[in-house]
This record gives sequence, C-alpha cells and structure tokens, in this order.
Amino acid sequence: MNDSKVTRRQVLVLGGLTLGVAAVTVAGPGTAWAAAAPADVTLVPVGASPVVVLPRVGVQPAAFPRQLAVQVRHAGTDLPAGTQVAIAYDPRLYSPLPGAVATAGDRRVRATSSVTTDPKTALTTCTVTFTEALPAGSDPVVVVGTAFPVLYPRDLVVGPADASAAVGHQHGKPRGRRSLQPGRPHSFGGVAMPWGLEVSGVWNRREWANGKRWYYYPARITLDSVGPGTAPVPASFSVALDPQVVSDVKIVSARLDNKAYDAGVRLLSATRTATLFETRWTTRARLTSGDRLDLELKVRTRKPTGDLPTVKHPTVALIDMGNHVTQRQTGRTSMSRSDSAWT
Repeated sequence: MNDSKVTRRQVLVLGGLTLGVAAVTVAGPGTAWAAAAPADVTLVPVGASPVVVLPRVGVQPAAFPRQLAVQVRHAGTDLPAGTQVAIAYDPRLYSPLPGAVATAGDRRVRATSSVTTDPKTALTTCTVTFTEALPAGSDPVVVVGTAFPVLYPRDLVVGPADASAAVGHQHGKPRGRRSLQPGRPHSFGGVAMPWGLEVSGVWNRREWANGKRWYYYPARITLDSVGPGTAPVPASFSVALDPQVVSDVKIVSARLDNKAYDAGVRLLSATRTATLFETRWTTRARLTSGDRLDLELKVRTRKPTGDLPTVKHPTVALIDMGNHVTQRQTGRTSMSRSDSAWT
C-alpha cells in the first residue's frame, strides 16, 4: 500500500482528524486474538463536517461522512499482523484513494488494500490489511476514500446506501459492522425541493496592439433553471472584470424564455481598485424549473497603450442564492475566460 502520492504531511493530517464519539464493541478477529481480549476492540467513526446528499424530490437532505475513515481502538490487546478493516460504501458518492492510508499517531502503518464491488448490492468494499502487528493502545486510523461532488443530472442519488466498517482477520470474516453515518445537522433542514441554476453566456473581445493583444468580456449572461423546485430567492450574480480594459458595465435588457421581460435588474454594488472592477446585481426573477433568463450587457471598454503587467480574467458567478443545502450541484454556477492575451 506504499503510495508515493500520499505525503508525510497528509498522513499527519489524516491521523489527526477529529474523532466521533460513538463506538461499538466487536469480537476479536481470529482465535488467538479473541482468546487474549474478546471484547476489547471498538470501531469509532472519524468525524468531520458531513456532506449533503439529495436523495430525491420532496425528502430531507441526508448527511453522509465527508471521508470514509474509522479508528480501531484496542486499549487492552495487541492487533496482530493480518488484522483487516473493511469499509463498505456507495460508489455513487465516494471515490477511493489511490491506496488506502492507515496511521497510528504520526506514523504510517504498513498495510495493503484491495477494492471489490458486490454485484448484488452494488456496494463497494475497501479492505485494508495490516502487515505489521500493532501494540495495545496504538489505535490506528484508516482512511480509504472521500466524498466527491455528484453533478447534475446525477446529483439526486436515489436510495443512497450508508457507509459502514467492520474489523476482522484475513483468515476470518470481518465482524461487528459499524455504521459510519454522522448525525444529521439541524442546518440541513426538513423536507426540501431541490433546485439548481446554470450560468452560461456570450463573450465579446476587445483588441489592441494591432490585434496581438485582446481581452474577453461578457455580452450576454444566461441563467437556466434545472429544477425541479423554484430558486428560493431572486437570481443574483456578480461580474468581475479588469479595470485596465473595462470602464463600465450596464444590464440593458432581459428576456425570459425568449420573451421580453422586466426582470427588475438592480445594481447592488460596484467595487473598483487598480486590479478589479466588480459589479454585483440582483433581479426579481425567481426562476422555476425550465426557465431561461437572458440578460444583455452593455460594456464600455478602454484601449490599453501596450502590454499589461497583470490581468483579471473575466468572471460571472451566482451570489446570495440562499438555501445552498438544497441547491443542486450543476457544476456551472460561474463562467470565465482565461485565454486573454495581454503581454
């Protein structure tokens, strides 16, 4: 399991994760171990801020562990070589590490790992096998994977399976299965209607130096609602540009679903420094599923005299959109261009 991609600093961080408070007593893995201390091994979930999973429309957002990690506590007995920790998880929610990591204090534990998937349940199990014996009280922490953002349209994960861990010996079957699910924070709220927006648009280009230098700026901003619920607050966004090239921005018209629309666009603030010109805007539009709001911009530019020492690449992004717990992960809540040529 020696993985060159995992640095010592990462190992120290993994070994120092905040521990949960719940534990379960399990039987010893193997005859010799069981005879020595049959009830002195516990599995303790490693706690961190849980991630939100939206199971489907009209249900409570679920809480899942951010990392697939567990601590093996064994205050009164040694762990022999061959001890195994098996962590099962839903592959729709988690990505395994290139090689599972086990630490004891600030030391990397020698171990191997393997990943299998049950064709009946579709659950994936990462089994970590210690290849060295560990003295009583070393309490190793095992980390096998981390949650990844599930993007639209696959972000509504129907019937997500709980993550769990078990301990055993390579010559026996892991026992004492322990759920790794965290407590559900009150901030996750109750029954919810998921919603989501996507940001896209059209760019214009300002050229100078005989066309050898150029800068992109937005000419149109499009907000698409992927639903199924309505955005909880009116659509709001920011436009961040380089003041060396752009001197002013205005929203001049709006269309909702290809029809003229009074979106009630209002400038919230404008910030101008030597390196940033940012305007923040809000509308009256609470976009429902399938809505498309197109906003036309009038951007006034200036012509630089030559090369620019730095450049602020243009960015348009959603702001102040309220209940992010039920916001779908579209992966398109902003747009930008990084292909300007300024030097």
